[in-house]
Amino acid sequence: MPKTITQIIFQKRNKNRCSIYLDEEFGFGLHLDVVLKFGLKKGDILTDEQIEEILFAEDKKKAFERALRILSYRDRSEKEMRTKLSKAGYDEKIINLVVKELKRLQLIDEEKFARNYAKTKMVTRPAGEFLLKRELKHKGISDEIIEETLKEIYQEKDQSQVAVELAKKKKLQLKNVDVKKAKKRMSDFLMRRGFNWEIVSEIIEQWDNLDD
Repeated sequence: MPKTITQIIFQKRNKNRCSIYLDEEFGFGLHLDVVLKFGLKKGDILTDEQIEEILFAEDKKKAFERALRILSYRDRSEKEMRTKLSKAGYDEKIINLVVKELKRLQLIDEEKFARNYAKTKMVTRPAGEFLLKRELKHKGISDEIIEETLKEIYQEKDQSQVAVELAKKKKLQLKNVDVKKAKKRMSDFLMRRGFNWEIVSEIIEQWDNLDD
C-alpha cells in the first residue's frame, strides 16, 4: 500500500542523516546522500517496491561507510573485507556491490596489498617463502599474485640470506645452551619461520660460521 512522505527531518545527533515520516509516523532513517539520490521530498508517494529500493540503497551506503572505517586501520584483502562485512550482517548482494566499488576506487588492490604485507612482514618478522606463501593464501590472494610477490620480495635478499641473519641473532640467544640442544632449537625456529629443510640443514652444517 503506497505511503506518503509527510516529514523529512534532519537528525540532531547527525546532520548527515534524516528521519523520514510516512503518513505522519516515523518510517526510517536515511543518509542525506540517499535522500538526494532518490530526490525525496515532502508529499512524495512511495510504493512498497520503492521503499524497498530506498532501504537497499541505505544498507549499501552503511556497508560502504563501514568498509571505509575498516580500511582506515589498515589495508585489507578482498577476502578480509568480505569476511568483515559478512560478520557485520550484510548480505552477499550488498557486499558484492561494495567490494566492486572499492576496487574501482583502488581502495582494494590485491597486488598492492600482497606487496605491502610481505614487505612489512620482512621488516617486523622475517620469514621464509613457505610461511609467507601460506599467510598470503589464507588472506585470499591468488597464486599468481603470490608468486610475483615472493619473486619481488626475495629479489634483493634471497631466503638463504634472510635465514642466516635470523640464525646469527638466534645463536646469540642460545650461547649458554648445549650445542646439540641449541642446533635442535635453531632448526625448529627456522622451520617455524617457513624456511625449507635444505636451507635449515645448510645453516646447521655451518654452525661455527654463524659467529662471523
